[in-house]
Amino acid sequence: MKLTTLLAATALTSLTFSATAQEKITLKFWDNQQTESGLSQFQQEAVKRFEAENPNIKVEVTTIPYPEYQQRLLTAVQGGNAPDVSTLDQIWVGAFAAAGAVMPLDEQAKASGLSADAFFKGAWESANYDGKLWGIPFNVDVWSFSFVNNALFKEAGIDPASIATFEGLKAAAEKLTDESKGRYGIGLFGHKGEDTVVVMNSFIFSNGGKVLDDAGKCALTSSEAVGALSYLQSLVPYAPKGIMNADSGAMRELFLNGSLALEFWPALEQPTLQKSKLDWDFVVGHAPEGKTPIGTYGGWNLAIYESSPNKEAAWKFVQFMTREDVNGAVVDLIPANVKAAKTFLEANRKGADRIMTHLENAAPRPLSPRYLEVSDIEVTLAQDVYGGTDPKQAAEKACAAIDALN
Repeated sequence: MKLTTLLAATALTSLTFSATAQEKITLKFWDNQQTESGLSQFQQEAVKRFEAENPNIKVEVTTIPYPEYQQRLLTAVQGGNAPDVSTLDQIWVGAFAAAGAVMPLDEQAKASGLSADAFFKGAWESANYDGKLWGIPFNVDVWSFSFVNNALFKEAGIDPASIATFEGLKAAAEKLTDESKGRYGIGLFGHKGEDTVVVMNSFIFSNGGKVLDDAGKCALTSSEAVGALSYLQSLVPYAPKGIMNADSGAMRELFLNGSLALEFWPALEQPTLQKSKLDWDFVVGHAPEGKTPIGTYGGWNLAIYESSPNKEAAWKFVQFMTREDVNGAVVDLIPANVKAAKTFLEANRKGADRIMTHLENAAPRPLSPRYLEVSDIEVTLAQDVYGGTDPKQAAEKACAAIDALN
């Protein structure tokens, strides 16, 4: 049964804020598991800090590994045992909102003075569906930055800055590829995974295309989208063999062992590269000459459940976790709060200003309650394109499948 159908079957009762200063409240918070023990050390400290600032509220934390997380939330909502507040992957927001599982936060945000200006534009947009705000951005990253092996670029006489354009990237990929030496210019991958989709979307967005139009219809047959797909297909000769079975992790290994000159990855790759012996750098995506590279947002939003009896306490917790002086200390990606992100990046990442620019320009994935099915269709589209199917025909096939979902 589909996610939206299961959620919609749940009878959810809208409760009013009921917490008072005198009550001892236990707030149930669910999050994606970040370490073997659950929350990171920094998040554990933040929860203690919140409890110290709000002595009438105890936070009961449950962490769940990502592969199980969505289903566990779904089961809890269906059984009437949803948490008060949880992180939601950006791509889940549409389905949970459409089913009435989470509450709109427009009034709370307005009354608290919490506005879009405090967050990255694309992150804020990822929490908006059907004209309402269903969460507050918590952490973010962008697919993709293009990490380069400086030694290989230098050997080939290529300036990494030249690959910012579609034209420059293709020219560099061709020059960097030498199959006799087991070297490849560009790390394309097309396995059945979300990393395949977000990288493809970043090329579509950068060429001026969309996945869905404003009415929710498939927009992949536009000249901009098809143009991006055609461009990606033209890069296939400069990628390692077996694209359809490769993922971003496999490309990372090739990059780390010096076989690959360029890989696509979000900024979270940096700590791994910082520990390596590689001489590396990155550019912020690729676009045709005269256009701006636009990455695809990833990240999490904090949502409050419609069935929660502790909505007021939950809202206090959401505000606390996204506050400038807290947000940078509790995320495993990049803070969604812009000011916190700037401080975090300057302390922890190379090229902080470039990362900030890409975050400011990035776009969210389609805000659809059927997103997971849209994503599956896009994976097939990528595999068709990388497999040699005419990009226009592949896009028409994808659009027929996406529009049939409605």
